[in-house]
Amino acid sequence: MRVLYLGDPRGALALLDRGVTLCGVVHGRRGGPGWRRLLTRLRDEHPGVPRWLRPDLSAPEVVSALAATAPTLLASGFYPRVIPPAALALAPGYNVHPSDLPRWRGPDPSYWVIRSGESTTAICVHALTERLDEGDIARRVEVPVRWWESGGALAARLEREAAEVLGAFIAELAGGLAPTLTPQRGAPTWAPLVDPDDVEIDWSWSALEVSCLVRAASPQPGAFSGIGSELMVVLRGLPVEDERFAPVPTGSPVLLDEECYIRCGGARDAYRLDRVRVGRREMTGRELGALLS
Repeated sequence: MRVLYLGDPRGALALLDRGVTLCGVVHGRRGGPGWRRLLTRLRDEHPGVPRWLRPDLSAPEVVSALAATAPTLLASGFYPRVIPPAALALAPGYNVHPSDLPRWRGPDPSYWVIRSGESTTAICVHALTERLDEGDIARRVEVPVRWWESGGALAARLEREAAEVLGAFIAELAGGLAPTLTPQRGAPTWAPLVDPDDVEIDWSWSALEVSCLVRAASPQPGAFSGIGSELMVVLRGLPVEDERFAPVPTGSPVLLDEECYIRCGGARDAYRLDRVRVGRREMTGRELGALLS
């Protein structure tokens, strides 16, 4: 089996680790985790394997060059663009996606998983098709979402684990596995990139909803709110229920037991500010409370 790989370095390294023959590598971006290690291994262990950096996969000369590698399989791991039909026609292919398809198709599933308060997600290997993340599923691995995990941390973890899932699956194909493909079931949901202006905190939400937004938007772009005349980006915190919050107006800061809270929209809940950035200054919630007192 001759595999033409498209995507980030980790996936290519996972294939090489399992003895899969790469006939070419198409980089969707310069760099990424494993970039130096991949270039070193290709140079020292697999000299002559051609590489392309962000090519136009619709250009006839590019497709012709890819075809000259004589691939028998395409493998895609976090390639940042839709692969056009001319490239897909070179060989059958599989892509790995970090969500429980058809839920959260698109570029930013980790944000939407946490924003929606989901406790599990999945890594899916699916057949490459002309439409984004729509192919039949060949492998699904369920992944728990840790209650404290940020969107950035979940995305990084899923990228690491997805490379290994893809590498193991392609290696099994190379060893003679006949894959079982299962059509995606249920209504799809979409995971577009989030606009930084769309992560303003609404303190009329429950503290749990606020917590999901803060975690999902961390570390970038960062959920924000106004505090006085300043912009406050909330980096970390915790939803809390306490009867003492009940009479406090929604959206008001509360100093309690040396901690700083913002009253939320639940019956007796608030969000504890553990770390924030006000203007250009990053501080703890307690430091903010001291400024407000």
